[in-house]
Amino acid sequence: MKKILLAALLFINGLTAFSQTAYNCATDFWTITSDGFIQQWSMVNRTITGGDTILSGGGTSLSFCGDSSAPTFFSNSYTQVGIIYYDQDSGWINIPRNHVVNNNGCHKNDHFYMLEGAVIQVIKYWDGQKSITIDSLNGEFFAGTHDIAVDTAGRAWVFMGAAPSNVDSVKVYTRNGKIASYDISFNITAIGSFFLNDTLYIGSDQDSIYPVLIVGNSALLGESIYFASATFTDMASCQRNEVTNTIVESQVNDIKLFPNPTSGKFSLPTIFEDFFISIYNSDGNLITTNRSLNQDLNNYADGVYIIQVENKNVIHQYKVVKLGN
Repeated sequence: MKKILLAALLFINGLTAFSQTAYNCATDFWTITSDGFIQQWSMVNRTITGGDTILSGGGTSLSFCGDSSAPTFFSNSYTQVGIIYYDQDSGWINIPRNHVVNNNGCHKNDHFYMLEGAVIQVIKYWDGQKSITIDSLNGEFFAGTHDIAVDTAGRAWVFMGAAPSNVDSVKVYTRNGKIASYDISFNITAIGSFFLNDTLYIGSDQDSIYPVLIVGNSALLGESIYFASATFTDMASCQRNEVTNTIVESQVNDIKLFPNPTSGKFSLPTIFEDFFISIYNSDGNLITTNRSLNQDLNNYADGVYIIQVENKNVIHQYKVVKLGN
């Protein structure tokens, strides 16, 4: 209640606690509630803290981007057809459009919006001046999160399915259209998606957020991270301005783990320096972390494991198969 009253006072006085120096792109993300209140959070070592209301007056969707020297929040409007954005001096400003936009995502000036229909779903790209249709889907639906996350290369990640409640893929788009698709299936009620440190996350109504892991042509949810906030309708994050390698690039390289398949032990190539390794099982559960080039799965069951290597702020993900002796 205290946070809501504070946000109301800030809105009435035309002020906000948000400033251009009040966030950290390595740790911070935001949520928006159905009443348009934006809350700020910080995630460090899989622990989420914060929750202060920093702004009011938004819609139900949320993204954070724009001019690299002065990024800001973008949302949808309840009262006017168009896109709204927050200006530090003037408050929320509406940009009229000729169609109702729903959930959105962006990085710098690469904006993507959903237009949800009963039969046809449309993905729009907007560069701040004009919007173009980059995909029109007949027989497929926005599913799961009903949201768009955009990475630092300006690529939109959209969860799709044969029905709104049945997720079967995550598709990747640029302004020129679809460039990739990964099979994925999950049965949680997802709310919002965002990128943080080149990792794609989705929120849920189960007091958790989940990292999305890419392995070959498939994706799966990683181990859940506790997040006790079930009142939000969308999520957004701050990202670095420079283009960084994301989980698409980390799949298309010639680096090999050896031996693979393995009876238990395998090694990573010596090209990695200053690295950190996380190993997940096929259910997406984190089983170990370390900084060794030599790995040992002898204490774990046979099956498929995902090896995630963070090396010089670049994330690589690989699949290794453990077979019995």
